[in-house]
Amino acid sequence: MRTLLLAAAFASAAVSAATLTPAAGQPAAATASAAATAPQWRVDAAKSSLGFASAVNGSAFKGTFQRWSADIRFDPANLAGSRIRVVVEPASARADMDNAAQSMQAADWFDSARHTQAIFQSSSIRAAGPGRYEAAGTLTVKGRAVPVTLPFALSLTGAAAEAQGTVALDRIRLGLGAGYPAATIPVSVSVSFRVSATRV
Repeated sequence: MRTLLLAAAFASAAVSAATLTPAAGQPAAATASAAATAPQWRVDAAKSSLGFASAVNGSAFKGTFQRWSADIRFDPANLAGSRIRVVVEPASARADMDNAAQSMQAADWFDSARHTQAIFQSSSIRAAGPGRYEAAGTLTVKGRAVPVTLPFALSLTGAAAEAQGTVALDRIRLGLGAGYPAATIPVSVSVSFRVSATRV
C-alpha cells in the first residue's frame, strides 16, 4: 500500500506554472531563441531526495525512491525557457514498513513489471513570490497522465542551487490502489523533494 503512496509522491516530485508571454514588440524568433538559453543544472544525487508520507490503517509511514534522474534547465530571468523533466523508477521505492517495497510493485499499485518508469514533464514555470516558484506539468504513472502543480522554494548562490517543496497528490487519479478505501489509506499522499544542483 505504501508503494502506491510512493508513486504519488514521485508524481509530485514535480511542478506547476504559467508560461510567460513575449514582451510587446519582441520578435517571436528572438523569444524562441531566448527560451532556448536557460542553463542546465546537474543534480547531486547524494544531497538530493524524493520522498512521500502517508498512513495505513492509521499508522503513519514514509518512503523514498532510490533511483531517479532529473533534466533541469532553469533561469529565473528566463522562465519561458526553463523546464524540468524527472524520470523515476518505481521499482526503486522503499518504505519504513514491513513488506512495503514488495507489495508496492503489484499490479494495483505501481505495476513495475509492465511500467518501469514514472515521468514528470513541466510545461511552464512561474514566479510565485521572492524565492518561490510554481511548476505546472504532467505526471505520467502507469500510462496515465495527470496534471500536477508543484510549488517550491529555491535558493541560488552563484552556480549552486538548493530547492525543496511538498505537494499533495491524489492517488486515485494516478491509478494507485483504487480498491483501497480512504479509511484504509488516505486518498491524498504527501510528496516532498529536496534537490541540490550545480549549474553546468
